[in-house]
Amino acid sequence: MATNSAARSGHPGSFRPWEARLPLLLTYVFLVIGAVLMLMPFAWMVSTSVKPDHEIFGDSIRWLPSQLDLQNYSDAFKQTNMPRLYLNTTVVTAVSVASQVLLGSMAGYAFARLHFRGKTLIFFALLTTMMVPFEVLIIPVFLLIKFFPLAGGNNLLGQGGTGLINTLGGIMFPGFVSVFGVFLFRQFYLSFPKEIEEAAIVDGCSRIGVYWRILIPNSKPVMGTMALFAFLWSWNDFLWPLVVVKEDSLKTIQLGLSVFDQEQGTAWAELMAASVMAVLPVIILYIFLQRFLVSGGLTSGLKG
Repeated sequence: MATNSAARSGHPGSFRPWEARLPLLLTYVFLVIGAVLMLMPFAWMVSTSVKPDHEIFGDSIRWLPSQLDLQNYSDAFKQTNMPRLYLNTTVVTAVSVASQVLLGSMAGYAFARLHFRGKTLIFFALLTTMMVPFEVLIIPVFLLIKFFPLAGGNNLLGQGGTGLINTLGGIMFPGFVSVFGVFLFRQFYLSFPKEIEEAAIVDGCSRIGVYWRILIPNSKPVMGTMALFAFLWSWNDFLWPLVVVKEDSLKTIQLGLSVFDQEQGTAWAELMAASVMAVLPVIILYIFLQRFLVSGGLTSGLKG
């Protein structure tokens, strides 16, 4: 009774429910503001993609066009050969995602559970490579694919041909494995209960059986997280395909957007329409895999 009367009295020391909710309310306000700021460029891109040219370069900012000009999408689709760009990018991305998830999980399991000489040194050496920008590695990686044995006319010593240059394999080469993926899977496997693996080994299961039958089925969160990251890296990659590929039939979707940067100027309406088509798969995949992104980040931990 005394507590209730003190709360109704409005005394400075009394409990006020809105005071407890104020930090949470401010958090939501800042999150909403941040979300709006992040969505504004995308909303402007979509708006520009359906505007006629005279409204794009008008004196005033117009978010909603007076009339929808869907011809921009038709023109962008035809000028860029979008089906071919989608096919090339899908093939490269699918191979990169599959290889990074598979090889990353295998290497992560080896560093987390197996015991061999120099394991810690090798792991930290791999982590060190994450601090090196890819721009620094472009020339060495380019030379690796140019002198790749038995590819593009090369002999066993990598001489006489062009190797993997100007091929989809050359685009895929740097994305076969990711050090970040190895690190992510290792942290996840370190947090996985050893007792389950030991019980399986006692029952006669081999190390490979433990990996395939126990760890892989329980690794869906971290696998989804890694798949999403690998997809984003490969789908949005521009610099490496630009270096490796010259033929239009082998270009990825990010390279295809450069066709709108012409001598007479940039065709902004068609460029924005093509950009919307390029970003749609990323948005759709993120909607389906965002739960893995959160749960994978929580379960991978930082146990070392």
